[in-house]
Amino acid sequence: MTSASAPDLGILVVEAAKQMASWLRGLQAWRSHPVNASGTVSAHFGPTILSEHDCVLHYARFLAAAGVPWEDIHMELSPGQWMYEPAGGVKPKRIDLAIVPRERLAAEALPAAVGGFQLDAVFEFAHASSFWQHGIGSPKPMLKKIDDDVRKVAEYRRSGLASRGYVVVIEECDHTLSASYVAEARTAHGVEVLLLEQWRRG
Repeated sequence: MTSASAPDLGILVVEAAKQMASWLRGLQAWRSHPVNASGTVSAHFGPTILSEHDCVLHYARFLAAAGVPWEDIHMELSPGQWMYEPAGGVKPKRIDLAIVPRERLAAEALPAAVGGFQLDAVFEFAHASSFWQHGIGSPKPMLKKIDDDVRKVAEYRRSGLASRGYVVVIEECDHTLSASYVAEARTAHGVEVLLLEQWRRG
């Protein structure tokens, strides 16, 4: 693969998700799950992933292994006014991960009109932790965050900022997300939700 804009990008994205899910299944859990004295704060699943940004980092690693060039993968991208001309109140928000071929980016006359230059793909990540099972709380805040991520990625799609949009959910335990939720995100918002739910223990 010479460019991230190759027609099989969607296949590579899904392959990276499958490989990461397989890797997650083999991760070491805490021997004794760390929780603060009041029970209000808990660690994530185990010592390998300590933050949501770790999830982004490792997914980028699997994207590269699947064939997306490292140089075309960008984390914590904030498309500023150097990249897009402000128009119609559209101000692109920071996105967890974006894919855009460097050759195409270098050849573009920037700043471009919003919708005039598309990123190949954008991603938001949600680390759906099991913290509420070890301390206090509920999955509701995370479900709201996932909804917000879908809306953010959908705005990238609607405004023409990105050709493809994904929300990757790393689900340590059951947060009641379903196939119907995934289908609705796709049909109503044009966003693919990738559920990496293999950390569930049967």
